[in-house]
Amino acid sequence: MPIKYVCSNCGEIIFEFKYVGQDYYGIPTPREIYNLYGGICPHCHKELKLPSVEDIEIRPRLHVYSLGKMPVSIPTRATSELAQSRA
Repeated sequence: MPIKYVCSNCGEIIFEFKYVGQDYYGIPTPREIYNLYGGICPHCHKELKLPSVEDIEIRPRLHVYSLGKMPVSIPTRATSELAQSRA
């Protein structure tokens, strides 16, 4: 799941963390992004503010990937072996 830092004034993406392994340091904190750009949005040149808990938005992905047909039941042999091991 990507993590996007967006300017609250112009709505442009300031920084996007797309996948694990993108860099050696992991996901940057809002303070690190603020310091990276000197507290100024690189797009609209307005002052950035650090987000509060209410400013953080969690949304589902837009794309849903299908895994294809998955087995809906466990074979009986496996369930009987499991039952015997628990007894």
